[in-house]
Amino acid sequence: MVAIARSLLNKNEVLLIDEPTKGLAPKLVTEVANALTKVAHETTMLLVEQNLALVKRIAHHVVVMDQGRVVFQGGPENLNDPDWVHQMLGVSGGRK
Repeated sequence: MVAIARSLLNKNEVLLIDEPTKGLAPKLVTEVANALTKVAHETTMLLVEQNLALVKRIAHHVVVMDQGRVVFQGGPENLNDPDWVHQMLGVSGGRK
């Protein structure tokens, strides 16, 4: 958390962030998401994240990889389709 705060203090051309909310309490996840959303409007960011809700909130462009290969590129709005989530990642998209 301190490393994230420190990196946000400086003006960066590119910000590389790997799972910034892993292990955080839900309230802290919201705070980190708010900060990253603001930064994403001003800085190029490479975000590695498994939390699709966070990705949809922050990202302008999404690249999804599965076992080292790109399976999707596009806008975060495409992550709302449960069938897509199942097809691309082989996980339940929430439909019964």
